[in-house]
Amino acid sequence: MKFCFLILSTMFSLFTSGQQPGSSFPALTRHDSIGKGILQISFGEKIPLYANATDKTPFDTLVIRQKKDGSYAFLTKVLKNRFEPYRLSEGDTYETGRANIQRGLVHFPAKMQLRVVEATSTHFRVVINEKEKLTCYIHRQPGYTLYNTLREKESSKGGHKPRWYLYETWEHLLQRVYLIEIKKGIPLFESPDGHRIPYPKREDSCEECFRVGEVRGAWAQLLDRNDYQLKKKPYGWVKWHNGTAMYITYMEFGYE
Repeated sequence: MKFCFLILSTMFSLFTSGQQPGSSFPALTRHDSIGKGILQISFGEKIPLYANATDKTPFDTLVIRQKKDGSYAFLTKVLKNRFEPYRLSEGDTYETGRANIQRGLVHFPAKMQLRVVEATSTHFRVVINEKEKLTCYIHRQPGYTLYNTLREKESSKGGHKPRWYLYETWEHLLQRVYLIEIKKGIPLFESPDGHRIPYPKREDSCEECFRVGEVRGAWAQLLDRNDYQLKKKPYGWVKWHNGTAMYITYMEFGYE
């Protein structure tokens, strides 16, 4: 009887920690919030993944390889199909890229973005699986350049850096994206915690598409998405998140 109880206790412990019998998958911590921002990493080097901030040995390693067709593969030995970051795209193949250019678009590159829940001088804690909200740690490696905005990265005076981190806070990211769209039912206010006001009538058939001006915590100021000279008065303010979910969607780049 004691032996059976011991087996059941062990099985329950493995289940609650997220680790399966015979598996090398560690008990990763869950974090259910929108986090602090977004991390992008250059593709040239392997990226060790750690279960804890103080671990010396990674539980897995992310390897990013370009395939023969021009797109990219994101390979892990432990996470496998549980590697589900915030945004992940293999990018265009050579053939698809040529077809997009012929249609007046661009060759869409591969993309990997991870939500950051903690950023220090030594590591980033990121959400590695968006469905289960599992997090792990990426240690900051020597020889990597850290950029805090996309503009800083693109205008780097030191020329092309093969190894880099681009860590943008939500404020920096939202202020640079091409447009944001407000989810249905989210009200507009004249100021943070001020009086509710109606959404403006728009002429471009995109009733809830705007750009972001100021960001004050959970509040974002809405601007005309085509008014890059800031000649028009801001429309008002919306809450762009509630701590765990976002009330907006965004498009990083526009192709007109």
